[in-house]
Amino acid sequence: MSCRHYMVCLLLCSGNFLFAQTTGIKKKLDAFESSNNHVAAVIGLNQILASEKLTLEDKLAVQSKLISKYQQLQKWDTCLSYCQAQVTLAHQQNNTLAEATFYKLIANTYYHVPDKEKAIMYWEKCIAISEQNNYNVLLEQCYHNIGAVNLENNTNLDIAEQYFLKSLKLGLVNNKENSSDNNRHYRLLATLYTQTNQLKKAEQLYLEVIEKNKIIEDTAQLAEALMFYSEVLSRENKFEKATQVSAEALSLSKKINQLDMTQTALGFYSRNLYVSGNYKAAYEAKEELEQIIRTRFNGDLNKKVGEAEAKFKNAEIQHEQEIAIVKEKKKIQIYILAFISLLAITGVFLNFWYQKRNAKQQLQMQVQVQEEKERLSRDLHDNLGSQMALLSNNVESLDTNYKKQNSINENIENVKGTSKQLLQTLRETIWILNKEQISAQDFFDKLIDHAHRYIQTVAGMRLQVNQDFRENKILNSNEALQLFRICQEAVTNACKYSAAEILEISGIVNNNKLTISIADNGKGFAIDKIAGKEQYGLKNMAQRAAAVDAVFIIEAAEKEGVLVRVIL
Repeated sequence: MSCRHYMVCLLLCSGNFLFAQTTGIKKKLDAFESSNNHVAAVIGLNQILASEKLTLEDKLAVQSKLISKYQQLQKWDTCLSYCQAQVTLAHQQNNTLAEATFYKLIANTYYHVPDKEKAIMYWEKCIAISEQNNYNVLLEQCYHNIGAVNLENNTNLDIAEQYFLKSLKLGLVNNKENSSDNNRHYRLLATLYTQTNQLKKAEQLYLEVIEKNKIIEDTAQLAEALMFYSEVLSRENKFEKATQVSAEALSLSKKINQLDMTQTALGFYSRNLYVSGNYKAAYEAKEELEQIIRTRFNGDLNKKVGEAEAKFKNAEIQHEQEIAIVKEKKKIQIYILAFISLLAITGVFLNFWYQKRNAKQQLQMQVQVQEEKERLSRDLHDNLGSQMALLSNNVESLDTNYKKQNSINENIENVKGTSKQLLQTLRETIWILNKEQISAQDFFDKLIDHAHRYIQTVAGMRLQVNQDFRENKILNSNEALQLFRICQEAVTNACKYSAAEILEISGIVNNNKLTISIADNGKGFAIDKIAGKEQYGLKNMAQRAAAVDAVFIIEAAEKEGVLVRVIL
């Protein structure tokens, strides 16, 4: 679990204790907080805002909860537009508390997007207003969040320390000394000291946090503090104690049954076992972690396939109902035409024609449903199947090297890398499949996000982005999925084989045509000389383009780089 996770925990709950709420509103907000039906919560919160006469504090509390639910639904544009409108209104009414609050909520939303630079900018706007008006709770949260982002990015650590110390000071004013939020301040400050190798300071703070969490019986934060305390012990070469502490953290994580925390605890525990020389136990812990990941991935995949099949089945049922209605109408038409001898032949002809058309429509629907199922299965097999196979091979290699007493560091890193890539591929596929329509801008942003993550693994290569989406174009989910796989293959090939310094990705919509270009200035190749796997990859890209009637162009020459262009 990263520093980001701990900061997000504070952001998500940060609207709950800012305002002195009346009893009735507090009960309603508590009910919405415990509900997982976020859509129903949004409807209910908007009804409260529209129908009830609220105090300023109650209204801000309800609006903060509404933004939290929009964030859980990942409706980022809705969050931003709503908050910006409220900032404008608050400024006109000289309502500084509301203006500062919505600046903070805008920053929280940008953090989730993620756009951390804009998040910091809006937290600083909130701080500027709050310092003038002594809004200490807002100040505490914004100081903490800015410090956490700098810690997460491993930049400006001196500034991060200053912000954490400010948030700690205000936390002691705003809260009881032993509170969950104060413990978060202490824990992240201890993490900062660990990263800057101030191990004695870090150890002292972790011990304080552990004791405070025991007092308030916060099992989740206690487990987190124990995990990171074990890392300090390991750096101090206290391997046996580090192993004991991480084992205690793992036990607590399993006790509260939080899957993400259990995975993280297993990671700390297996590393501590390994550095202490207990390779067999380290391997068993790592295997347990990989089993959790595999089970989770399989569950998510089966759920998505099941949802897709249910969607297709509902479409079939709806179509059959429509056919039944049409047939019933035709029977009535036939009865009427039977009484009109002059139109009898016409009636028979129309009945035959309608029946033939309906049969053709039903057949077309069945073919479309089958093709969609096959397309979904093929895409999941091509991308997730190959990565699952690679993960299996890495685990088998890990087992072989362990039995041969060879080093398993590289194998462990391979397993971690493959698991992360598998999870990202699944997330990208689900993101596309969940949308019936995707704008060209959203598609390009997703592609750039993928390229940024991938290029970080390539030394000496930097990404250059050009875009022009002043015109809008909408892609359906099949077009988006096929186009994304083509671009994904092009980015992968450039990173692996080109030895280029620059990877340039361009996107433009002109005359309702989306053009994506991916070019590198690497060593290139002669197209007429390639064979084997490379030729198969290009053929697969061309087939995907043809499947959505897109134009696929590749230009390459030795020592002149490669250009891949798709026009849809």
